[in-house]
Amino acid sequence: MQKSHEKAVHETPLVFLRSLEIEDAERIYKWHNDPSLYNSLLSPFRYVSLSVVEEWLRKKQSYSNHEINWAIYLTINSQHVGNIYLRNIDWISRHGELNIFIGDAEQRAKGYGKAAVRLLIEYALKDLGLQRLYLFVLKDNISAIKMYEKCGFTTEGELRGHIFKDSQFKDVLIMGLCAGDVPIQSC
Repeated sequence: MQKSHEKAVHETPLVFLRSLEIEDAERIYKWHNDPSLYNSLLSPFRYVSLSVVEEWLRKKQSYSNHEINWAIYLTINSQHVGNIYLRNIDWISRHGELNIFIGDAEQRAKGYGKAAVRLLIEYALKDLGLQRLYLFVLKDNISAIKMYEKCGFTTEGELRGHIFKDSQFKDVLIMGLCAGDVPIQSC
């Protein structure tokens, strides 16, 4: 069996990205059943079964022209700490939507998400030739907003009362980045 690091598609000294594999199911199952993870995500929390995660993974492993789904691994020890996605790729308008989470709570706020976002930006803009990336983030997720800004994203709009979480409606920011906005190395 090939080690995770040997399957890396993109790498920095901190993290490497590789395609999602069925072997990731147990970790993803654990993360998706952790209510604290969903405090920073747009999606509502709901428990899922391992079989649902395995079915989802099989779908995400199949080829798609409109999305790329990667696992985020630490370079130093090949630990799977989260996932990053480029979705809703529009090949005519040349844009795509970035989604990320660090599922392992002990590995948050250590720069791994930023390193993964940097890799995705570089891949999307240079290798795929996309013109623009965008994302949605909860307005009260200050740490994520700061990280996205460091990577060159700017706030383009606000969706007021867009998400219902924790018994209240929350605002969502739309952030975007266009090719040429910021040198990728500065992220």
